[in-house]
Amino acid sequence: MHLLKRQHGKAALAAAAAGALALTAACSGGGDEETGLTEDGKIELTVSLFGTFGYTEAGLEAEYEALHDDVDVVLEGDGVNWDAEFRPTLETSLETGSGAGDVVGIEEQGVVQLFSNPDHWYDLGTDYADRSADYVDWKWELGQSPDGTQVGFGTDVGGMGMCYRKDLFEAAGLPTDRTELAAAWADWDGFKALAQQYVDADTGVAFLDGPTQLQNMLLGQLAGQNDGEMYVDADGNLTLESPAAQESVATVLELNEMGAIGNFVSWSEEWIAAQAEGGFAVMPCPGWMPSGVIEPNSGPDNAGKWDMAAAPGVAGNWGGSWLAVPATSQHPEEAAELAAWLSAPEQQVKVFEAVGNFPSSPEAQADPKVADSTNAYFSDAPTGQILAASVQSFPPLTYSYYHPPVKGAVETVLNGVVDGTFESDEVWDQIQSSAEEAIQLAGSGL
Repeated sequence: MHLLKRQHGKAALAAAAAGALALTAACSGGGDEETGLTEDGKIELTVSLFGTFGYTEAGLEAEYEALHDDVDVVLEGDGVNWDAEFRPTLETSLETGSGAGDVVGIEEQGVVQLFSNPDHWYDLGTDYADRSADYVDWKWELGQSPDGTQVGFGTDVGGMGMCYRKDLFEAAGLPTDRTELAAAWADWDGFKALAQQYVDADTGVAFLDGPTQLQNMLLGQLAGQNDGEMYVDADGNLTLESPAAQESVATVLELNEMGAIGNFVSWSEEWIAAQAEGGFAVMPCPGWMPSGVIEPNSGPDNAGKWDMAAAPGVAGNWGGSWLAVPATSQHPEEAAELAAWLSAPEQQVKVFEAVGNFPSSPEAQADPKVADSTNAYFSDAPTGQILAASVQSFPPLTYSYYHPPVKGAVETVLNGVVDGTFESDEVWDQIQSSAEEAIQLAGSGL
């Protein structure tokens, strides 16, 4: 699931939380809060989400109600920002024991923090332990609290590809065929060589969008090849010396030195506009990016100008979500049944067809509707094959409670290098101090 631009500070979080609460109030179903029943006696189950889960687009609300005539499903929060709006509100609801939905969506980088207290959650393993067969091990295990309580059912994953503008590659004299490109950048040395060729062509258009999309892709790949550590270990100690952190930042700095990185901060208005205006030629693409972000941002006039090729390097994952049932639900067993149904392989396929979120279930990935799928907007690229190949064997990564704030600190420094705020030789000092400050603020609750 995609995120929007990160906001910082107590005032921003307070305003965001208030906005999310207002949205929740506006979208709620109007049932009896004491009983969780509608006026006509049906069980009302509120599913609180962020971003685009695709349940509305796939018609799953009406389908579930047709199968359960005693249940009224209310979907709320579509399009809400995870980091700035949804998560702060959910954290408050869990701590106060009031205000959370019956089923809630959780983004990948929030599972460690939010699943850390099993008392906040209904144990899905009570009746659905056999659901583990629907997932690869790392996806199932990330849905657990530290004591092994099964808190979440996985929905999608962020298998990786590389999206590019064929017209801009052609203008630079680079190959435009996805198979030829995948072979040319099979590793990151090949990617850097193509970047240099693009820069040398001097088209006046940036090669990469910005530093952070690429660094996220590299971070996950490199962590998976090593011990799974990125920025912070499970005990909250900084691990900025990890191979994943060191090599991903070094690659970004090298590409920036050659002039291959554009000054488009991810999720900013400028970044969104550049997708439609041809402001950059290539960007890393997790599974939710092509149809969920690039296509709506680029608009119909750019259909067929975009394409997707296999990403450089080994398998990787960026993003994906889970469904969980807060312990405060008035109807936790019914909510768990709904969460299990929404995340089942059959529904994952329907969501993929509706909005392109790539299934986390191997069974769903193997379904011809997914495996043989192509994306017309992206020049009929075989997106099902490309994305599935990137997540088949992927080791778990270490997501500490402090990973999200440190991630934000690192990205701010990298954006500062590209815009000229920091020099390359200042990067690690800035990252160290910014990361320490981020941990301190997160630990104090500010």
